[in-house]
Amino acid sequence: MSFSGSDVPSFDIQDSIDKSYPVSLEILIYIGFLVAYAVKLPIIPFHTWLPDTHGEAHYSTCMLLAGVLLKMGGYGLIRINLELLTHAHFFLGSGLMLFGAIQIAYASFISMSQRNLKKRIAYSSISHMGFVTIGIGSLTDS
Repeated sequence: MSFSGSDVPSFDIQDSIDKSYPVSLEILIYIGFLVAYAVKLPIIPFHTWLPDTHGEAHYSTCMLLAGVLLKMGGYGLIRINLELLTHAHFFLGSGLMLFGAIQIAYASFISMSQRNLKKRIAYSSISHMGFVTIGIGSLTDS
C-alpha cells in the first residue's frame, strides 16, 4: 500500500490514510490482514492453536493469553483494517459479524463439553472474542 500511486514510498500510516486506493486492492489487502489477525484474535477456523496452548501452559501464562495477547489481534484489525481500508470494511464488515456470531455459539457449546479447566477457559476466551469480532464488524463511518 505504501508503494501504490506514489513516487515516494512512505510507511507513515497517516500518509496511507490520506491516499485513495481501488476497492479491489483494498478488499485483497483487507482479506490478507484479516487472515493474519484472525489467527491472533482467534476467529474460527483459525482458533485451533489456542486450546492446545492453554492446555499445556502454566496458569500465569494462561492469564496473559486470555487477558492481553488475544486482544492484540482485535487492536490490529481496528488500527490497520478500519483506518486504512474503510471501503473494504464497508463490504466485508457484515461477514465479520456473521463469523463472530457463529464463533460465539460454537465456542460456547464446545466450552461446556470440556473437562480440562484450562481448555474450558480457552474456548470461553474464543467465545468472548466473538463479541469483539462482532463489534469490529459493526464499526462504520455512519
